[in-house]
Amino acid sequence: MKRRVVLSFMVVILLMLVLVETVLYFGVKEHYYVSMANTLQRHAETSASFFNKYEDQQLRNYKGHSDEIIHSFQYPGTRLELLDREGKVLFSSTGFMVPDDYPLPKRVLTGEETYDVESMETTDESVLASYSPLMYNGQTIAVLKYTTSLEEANRTIRTIMLWSVAIGSTLSIFVFFVSLWIANSLVTPIREITKGASNLTESYFQHRLNEAYPHELGRLSKTLNYMAEEIETSNRMKNEFISSISHELRTPLTGIKGWVDTLKGNKGLTDEEQEQGMEMLSSETDRLIHLVEELLDFSRFQSNRIILHKEYFCLSHLIQEVYVQLEPYLLEKQITCTLVNSGAVDLFGDRARIKQVLLNLMDNAIKYSQSQTIIELSLEYTSEEARVRIKDEGIGIQQEKLPHVKETFYQSDTRQAGSGLGLAVSDKIVKLHGGHLEIQSEWGKGTEVIVVLPRG
Repeated sequence: MKRRVVLSFMVVILLMLVLVETVLYFGVKEHYYVSMANTLQRHAETSASFFNKYEDQQLRNYKGHSDEIIHSFQYPGTRLELLDREGKVLFSSTGFMVPDDYPLPKRVLTGEETYDVESMETTDESVLASYSPLMYNGQTIAVLKYTTSLEEANRTIRTIMLWSVAIGSTLSIFVFFVSLWIANSLVTPIREITKGASNLTESYFQHRLNEAYPHELGRLSKTLNYMAEEIETSNRMKNEFISSISHELRTPLTGIKGWVDTLKGNKGLTDEEQEQGMEMLSSETDRLIHLVEELLDFSRFQSNRIILHKEYFCLSHLIQEVYVQLEPYLLEKQITCTLVNSGAVDLFGDRARIKQVLLNLMDNAIKYSQSQTIIELSLEYTSEEARVRIKDEGIGIQQEKLPHVKETFYQSDTRQAGSGLGLAVSDKIVKLHGGHLEIQSEWGKGTEVIVVLPRG
């Protein structure tokens, strides 16, 4: 990857340098050539204007005055030639006559000045030729051709380009090392992050990435570290859940197995003892059924296979029903439950699922409350929603654990029996009804859970 980054930088820089060098070359060349041409054309224009002011009719015989014209209009450092309309050289400032005719530009025959870059036939030398017409009665009767060598200009242009290429090469080397440094600064953390991600795929979640990288790489490292922490926490909760659920299954099964063996022997058992054994079997079986139902509900919620059977029902009667069902449990733990009912409240929802939620919440309140304490079960409502409040005086929940209590498998106190699914399942049921759970707690003083449900 580092090679690709460096190569990308260098390709872009080299393309930019080639473009700049090309533009610079043509720009400098155009500047020098145009400057020289303008100088010659200004002199030629002055010479032509001077010639055109003559009113002497004898000037129509300009061929007889060619020598005078050459010496009058000569410009230092140039060769001046007087040409007729056909391009034939009439006179030259060098004294050498060219037998061949010059092809004249069409523009000069129409009275316009022009210039061109040409090559000397004898020396192959590049020269700049400037053409200026000599006018008489609105017609071109002759042409002044100024020719100057471009060797000096080309030498200057080559020097400028050599310096430009040298500077560009130095810049390319500098950019190469800078791009190498940038590539290393990008590739090294990416390699570390890739290695860290590979560790996650190999279930090595204890590894943490360096979060000191700048910008997006640092944020990516933080995200991966957070993900690793969440996965690690999830795995720990899963393992605790497996351990807890195994214990929850084994305990009633052990009791059932013991009583079954006892009842099978039936040696010297009184009717009261047999009745006690049957009640024990029924109680532990109900406990197993409840546990399996929780697992099944959790599976249905995870796969979105839960179906609500909604109907209108009286929430007040349902709360009374829950209270009656849990009354023996309350008496057993010597806990007082005060029921505050505001009157008949109709609700549109799944009656069985709402009852499941209330039973779970009341079961938690009883489980974490001491004897001789009070649990308050109350109902409040408006035209739009109903609020069922369950407030206990139990051990409460620590503040750092409070945000996690609705998470799957989470148990605020692992010493207590339970699967860690009850509150998570209850929260999902309430959300499916369009409501939410509000949980407030103070460690050592108790917990208040409010079930908020829309009435419509």
